[in-house]
Amino acid sequence: MAPRFDRAGRLLPDPRSEGFPGYTIGRGPTGRAGAPSEGARADIVARSAERATIAVAIPCYNEAAAVEAVVAAWRAALAGAEVVIYDNNSTDGTGAIARRLGVRVVEVREQGKGHAVRAIFEDLADRDVVVLVDGDGTYPAGAASMLLAPVLEGRADMVVAARRPVAELGAMTPVRGLGNLLITSAFAVLIGPGTSDLLSGYRAFGRGFREAVRLRSTGFEIEAELSGQAVARGLRVVEVVVPYHPRIAGTASKLRAFRDGGRILLAILAQGLRFRPWRPLLALAAPVALVGLAIGSTPTVLVAATLGVAAVAPMAWVATRPRD
Repeated sequence: MAPRFDRAGRLLPDPRSEGFPGYTIGRGPTGRAGAPSEGARADIVARSAERATIAVAIPCYNEAAAVEAVVAAWRAALAGAEVVIYDNNSTDGTGAIARRLGVRVVEVREQGKGHAVRAIFEDLADRDVVVLVDGDGTYPAGAASMLLAPVLEGRADMVVAARRPVAELGAMTPVRGLGNLLITSAFAVLIGPGTSDLLSGYRAFGRGFREAVRLRSTGFEIEAELSGQAVARGLRVVEVVVPYHPRIAGTASKLRAFRDGGRILLAILAQGLRFRPWRPLLALAAPVALVGLAIGSTPTVLVAATLGVAAVAPMAWVATRPRD
């Protein structure tokens, strides 16, 4: 479901968040509908930043054409934050450019965005808030207060920036948009309700989130794992909407729609089996039962019933166990 707005342009709460511990999308600090105004968010961030340690982590692979502009934007948006480049084997001088700008550069030797994010969580473990953002200039640094405020207020463990492409060619291709829809749907079926933009690369993490999760991903499936871990561990997630711009000229997407899309779907299936094993079983049982009924095959229906029992029985056993 796409985010909804009132007549004043304020984000309305997503009804999927009702009673669901993993996501409190669009909720204010008291749990009521609504969120602080833009001015209030800026005040919260300014006051809290004086006490909190905030780092902006930018994983990069061959972003030489964009890194200077991206660093400048983040220094302007969060003057008191540390900006760190995580250079994932760039061959175009990305790391050298960042060093000339006085930015700390961490070399991540194992190739893949998942390795970079895992290195970020390890390197910045003692920071109060870590902002994760891609290095291609597609995400607005000016929206930082929207992501930081819920974490600094203590009402979110992770904040996800849901992308809304601006009306310019190249912000997001139709294939990428369709892929995001399919992946989000698979996540909802196999793991549970998630944010509207499961694959966003713009997020803010509190220390509690980073200490709670144990990441395994190596590539672009990392964003799906972050959301899956949030659901599995009952962590609080807030979603905000930000504009998504075309990448800076001279940079190129490293994501391969079909190859990486397949990896992401397999990662979601693996997380479903790990955290919510009954969901994949029921997802398999439903079409098997329909096929069996359509062709009049009793054995096929029995197979579906067996899958359904295998999915439901463990939950029923846990629910009926006597409490100590």
